Amino acid sequence: MGFEETFNSRGDVYVGIFKDGLPDGNGKYTWSDGSIYEGDFVDGKVAGKGRLLVQPSASKYEGDFSGNFRHGNGTLTLKDGTIYIGNWKKDTPDGRGIFTWAIGDVFIGSWSNGLVHGFGVFTSLDGDVYAGNWKTGKLDGRGNLNWANDDHFNGCLSNGLRHGFGVYTFVNGDVYIGNWKNDKMDGRGTMSWTNGDVFEGCWSNGLIHGSGVFKFANGDVDIGNFRSKLLYDNGTYTCSNETMYKGCICSNEKVIEKGLMIWSLQNPNGGADLPWDRQVPW
Repeated sequence: MGFEETFNSRGDVYVGIFKDGLPDGNGKYTWSDGSIYEGDFVDGKVAGKGRLLVQPSASKYEGDFSGNFRHGNGTLTLKDGTIYIGNWKKDTPDGRGIFTWAIGDVFIGSWSNGLVHGFGVFTSLDGDVYAGNWKTGKLDGRGNLNWANDDHFNGCLSNGLRHGFGVYTFVNGDVYIGNWKNDKMDGRGTMSWTNGDVFEGCWSNGLIHGSGVFKFANGDVDIGNFRSKLLYDNGTYTCSNETMYKGCICSNEKVIEKGLMIWSLQNPNGGADLPWDRQVPW
């Protein structure tokens, strides 16, 4: 065992402790491209504690190594200021970790094979927050979405989209409770407006569509089939004074005046525009 300096045909240089002809102990290895590792070696491999500078990307890692891999706990800092602090497994984030993007977004939670997976909390620079489950980098399972404008969603998600049962609370107090499909209200659901109007029934692609009951704050009631927000056919309109109209009233101006209107959702075009759909640079 002793301290030596060696060169190889590729132009790499090792300066440090050897044992049985192999780096073993503390040393410094410099590659021909300018990348540098300083730290522990075991039986000729990077293992233990150390610091790695990779060129030409200028990324820096400091922490645990095993068998030439980043493995254990460590911190990766990229040239643009992006930082990951947490657990590693064979060169990829795996376990608990904190990822901070250069723009200011932050994720704290579980990772698997380099992707967000399990429970975690994502906070965007703008103040949007998602706390819930993830699967291979996508929002998936139960979760809470809280936008900076104070809209809220609590419920099921799949592949980054609201999908399944969930509750959406709008900043003005309107509430939708029901089923979702591909980020749109779809299936059975109840919408309660702050003015006292309530619709309970079927939805399709974000619109009232199918059988349902619309109860107006003034006591009027629509019961029947709806299409694109309007009572379409085989319907009954009962006024608060108990007068009633039955039949096809799809062009009834009174219905339009009553405001069968769905408030616009945050990110109505689907999950592709969600701020937490970030790429990670592994």
